[in-house]
Amino acid sequence: MTLKQPILTGPEWLAAEMPPGYRNRLEEMERLARDLEAMTQFGRLLCAVGPDLRDAVYDAFVAFEFDVSPARHDIIVALDARRRLLVHVSAGDRPINRRDPELAQVFQMLHELAEPGDRVVLVANNDPATRPSDRAQGIDGEALALLKRLGANFLPSATLFSLWSRALQDRRDARAYVERLHEQDGGIVAAPVLLTV
Repeated sequence: MTLKQPILTGPEWLAAEMPPGYRNRLEEMERLARDLEAMTQFGRLLCAVGPDLRDAVYDAFVAFEFDVSPARHDIIVALDARRRLLVHVSAGDRPINRRDPELAQVFQMLHELAEPGDRVVLVANNDPATRPSDRAQGIDGEALALLKRLGANFLPSATLFSLWSRALQDRRDARAYVERLHEQDGGIVAAPVLLTV
């Protein structure tokens, strides 16, 4: 059985004809299948690139209960009336280097979209076929130095996945972490740890 297949096969009236308890079990299994499918969509943060990864990043910030909107091929996350994250999601699956067009896109966002109170964030998922703990850093030293000079942050998609996992336990903690991400003035965003709010 795949997640998209209905659990009950047969005519709709079949459940009414089954023994007591069948309907309750069926409803519970369907609820669990929906929950599992909803969680699996966030697994794309670990193994997707391009538009699928951008959709997963968008969904993650929505799950943190921020006001999220698309902007061309990018994502705008409103933290409040004056502060936003301008998120660019890399289309590639290799570490970002100094000559990567993704850095040009970050510069363009800073130049054309950013207002006072905004922070630009580059999200990437390098080597998605490899377990996150076994991957190389997703950005090389020269590219990272450039991001730091621009005041932009690099957010590995695996870090965003860790933050989403944290939000399942404590959404306030996850939102506080996003606030800290906004405050960080350039560099790599570290994976979340237990935060106190």
